[in-house]
Parts: sequence; structure tokens; C-alpha cells
Amino acid sequence: MKKILNLVLMAALLIGCSERKQAIELLDEQRYVWENIRQYCMEEPELAFALVDTAQMAGIADVNYANWMRAEIYYNANNADLKKAKECCMAILENDNPKPDSLQYVKVYSLLLSISKRTEDYQEALGYAMEGARIAHENGWPVEESDFYFEAGHIMELTEPGSGMEYLERSLAQFRASSNPQLLPMFSTQLGTVARLAVNRGDYSQGTELIQERLQVIDKIGEAFSTAPKGYLDDQYAYAYSVLAYCQYMAGDKDAAARSAQAYEQTTAGKAPNHLQDILNYYVISGNGKRIQQIYSVLDPLYRESEDTISNDYAGLLHNYAIGLDKMNLGHEAYLTMERQYVISDSLVQRERRAETLKWAQQMKTQEKEIQLKEKEAEARLHWVIIVSLITLLVIGSVALWRILVAHERLREKNRQLYETVQQMIEQENKEQDKVLSSAPASASQQLYTRICQLMREQQPYTSSDLNRESLSEMLGTNYNAVAAAVREFSDGMTLGDFLDDWRIRHAASLLRESDEPIGLVGEMSGFASRSHFSTLFRAKFKLTPGEYRKVAREEA
Repeated sequence: MKKILNLVLMAALLIGCSERKQAIELLDEQRYVWENIRQYCMEEPELAFALVDTAQMAGIADVNYANWMRAEIYYNANNADLKKAKECCMAILENDNPKPDSLQYVKVYSLLLSISKRTEDYQEALGYAMEGARIAHENGWPVEESDFYFEAGHIMELTEPGSGMEYLERSLAQFRASSNPQLLPMFSTQLGTVARLAVNRGDYSQGTELIQERLQVIDKIGEAFSTAPKGYLDDQYAYAYSVLAYCQYMAGDKDAAARSAQAYEQTTAGKAPNHLQDILNYYVISGNGKRIQQIYSVLDPLYRESEDTISNDYAGLLHNYAIGLDKMNLGHEAYLTMERQYVISDSLVQRERRAETLKWAQQMKTQEKEIQLKEKEAEARLHWVIIVSLITLLVIGSVALWRILVAHERLREKNRQLYETVQQMIEQENKEQDKVLSSAPASASQQLYTRICQLMREQQPYTSSDLNRESLSEMLGTNYNAVAAAVREFSDGMTLGDFLDDWRIRHAASLLRESDEPIGLVGEMSGFASRSHFSTLFRAKFKLTPGEYRKVAREEA
């Protein structure tokens, strides 16, 4: 009997030890499930990666699930690496052994969607949203399908307001058709988001309708969840009433807007500083300067205490405060406040530029590390690559130099030909003028033209930039119409302005050939008011710049 009792006791002891070992093993395995690993994502990503690696080696997680966890860690870490997060996701989509199941596909597309939104690649994000919605629809998962449609519509609204309403409405319709109270909080959030998008589009009537529907949903949440976290419903009401007041006022229903603002003020959250920014927009458009000043007096110290005075939020607060001051006829104070806002806005621009610089610097560091890892592999080929590169550069440089020299010689030859053509042109014009001057005047108009040309040759009045049609007419003792008609008749239809510019250009050509004066001074000595105007007209007439003309003239001298 004693032996039997001992055997029973030993068996019980063995069973107890076995159960304890199983319990310890089960407890140990819990370290490698996502619910435990996720707590290390932000602060201790290296530990999280180590747990994932162990989970995969121990067979607790297959390769697809392990890659999904790695992608989540890369995405959620304080120093997020979105590129590697995307690579892990793509590894899952491209894996056929084992092939991901539908749930894994949905999770991956959801994460890829979030990554693309953070990198502002909205077109790619839209593709992931539509693919996720398709998979969710095929598997009969209405909540996930609705969420993907909502994301698709939201992305489209960000890129082109009004284009995503079909998908947003499709998402909201699924929530409206559902009788599951667990979906009410998500439904409330989506209604608020769509309402704000409507406000951004200026559709305040739709914004009003959506917020009123949200208030009904919040009422249902209060009925369905008696154990809702303290303050949750109050926060929801506060957010809803602040947007509703703004929409109603902008839609023209000022009395209703005032009632909504009053309802907001009666909420507990409405008295909290972190909620005052929402209702501030309503008080700005309604012109309640006193309330704007009150809210500013509460929020400004908080921004200063948190050292958050160089931010878009604080700049927005100053902008609204300036409007409030203006409504209270405090123009000088409003001006000073706007000046502060402009300074902050400029600082934010500089900060964004510095952040972009740091981003590029970080990318460069990453590239440097990758290069260092590959240096050993490339070391054997490095000298050969350098030699080939030098030879290639030498050949390319020689060819480029030869082409530059050929092009330069062609340009010189072209400029010489143009210079000769210009000289022939000037000579021909002088001959034609000499012919007119030497012939007996056949008419009063020809006689006047002869006087004009003699005046141009002898006194050179065109060298003054102040010369105009009135002063020229006075010098000739006649009227402008007679002078303009004579010039037009005997100079191939030129206007008087073109006629004077022609004399100036030919005078400038002579100075460029015969003097060393700077080109700008040559233009001024020839009667041009500006160097740019001189260069433009000179090139238009001779097809050469003044500098090119002088260079060829000296070569031909």
C-alpha cells in the first residue's frame, strides 16, 4: 500500500512538473507575439527586431508575418525608416512560399497606404487603397472595405477637392447601414473628417448636415456605451459644435451658429485650453473681438510655456488675434501682432529648409554607409574603372574641345561675314543718303529730308537721349507731321523714332570700331537711354552684339 502511495505521489509530481514546464514555455512564447513586441517599436526598435528574428527562427512567426512586424517597427520607430518599411511590405507581396493570405494582404496594403501618405506620394497611396478595398470586398469584410474607400476618397480630396466624395459617401453609407454599435466611434470620426473637407471646399451646407448627423451618432454612442472613458463624449460634442458653429455662420444661419457656439461653451471640453483653438475660427468670422482676446490670453501663455511659439499653430493664433484687435478698433496693436506673425512665418520657412537639408544629409550618410559596405567588393576593380574612366574622360574632353574649337571658328567666320555685310549695309545707306542730298530737291518734302540729313551729319543731335519729335521739329523750324512724312517717304517707310535709332546705331558702330570706350558708354554717347535697349536694337539691325562687332572690327583692322 505504501509503494502504491509513493507511486501516486511521484506521478502527481511528474504531472505537476510537466504542466509547469508547459506553462513556462507558453509564458516565454508570449514574449514573441506582436502584442508584446509592439511596445518596443518606438523607444527600443533594436530589441523589437531581435524579438521578431527569434520569433521567426523559433517558428512562432512565418516569414510573411515577421516581415510585417519589421515593417511596422520601421514605420513606428522614432527615427522612422519608411524606405525599409516599404521594402518589407513588398517582400510579403512578392513571396509565393508561403503565399500571403487575404488578411495579410489587407494589413500590408493598409501599411503601404500609410507610408505613401507620409511621403506625400498620393497617387501610389490611392492605388493601395483601391487594391485593399477590392480584397476586403471579395472576403466580405465591410469595415475594412469601408476604411479603404474612406482613405481613397480622403486622398483624392487632398489632391483635387470634390473628386473623392463618391468614395467618402460609399464609406459613410456602409456605416449608416450597419447596426453594429462598435462601429459608431469610427463613424463619428469619419463624419467629422468629411465635414472638415466640405468646409475646405466651401460647401458649408453639407458641412452643417454632416456635423448634425455626427451629433446624432454621438448621442447613440452615449446610449450604447455606458462605460465610455470619462470625458470622451464631452470631447466629441465640443469638436462637433465648434465646426457646426463655423459652418452655420458661413452658410448664413447666424442665429443657429450662435446657439451652436453656446452649446460648445457649455461643454467641459469647451473650457479646456486645448479645445479653444477650434471655436476661435467662429469668433473670428463673427467678429467677436472680446472673445477672441479672451481665448488669446489663455492660449498665448501655454504656447510660451511649451516653447512652441515658432509653429504654424501659433502663427494662426496671432493671425486670429490680430483680426480680433482690428474688430475692437485697435489698429496699431493689430498691425504689431501681424508683424509678429510674419516674423514667425519667415522662421518656419527657414526651419523647413533646414529640415530638408538635414534630411538630405541623413540620406547622404545612409548612402555613405552602403558605399562602405560595398568598397571591399569593388576594390579589385577600382583601378581598372579609374583607368577606363580617365581614358573616357580624355576622349570625351578631346572631342568636346575639338567641337568647341570648330564651333568657335565657325562663329568667328560667321561674325566676319556678318561684319562685312554690315559694312556694306552702312556704305549702301550712306550712298543712298548722299544721292538724295546731292540731287536737286524735287519737292518740299525732299528739301526737308535733305535738311534733316544735313542736321544729323553736321550737328549729330541724335546723340542726346532727350531728342524727341517735338525738339527735332523745333530745330528744323517746322511741325512734327511734316518731318515724319519726309522721313517716311525717303527712308523706306521708317518712323521718325526708327530713323533716329538708325543714326544712333550707325554712330555707335563707328565708335565701337574707332574707340576703346566701354560698350555701355558707347551706347550712352550714341543717344541710347539704356545699355539693354542699345544692345537689343544693335543686334536686331546687324545680327551681332556690340561686343561681337567690336571684336571682329579689331581683328579686321
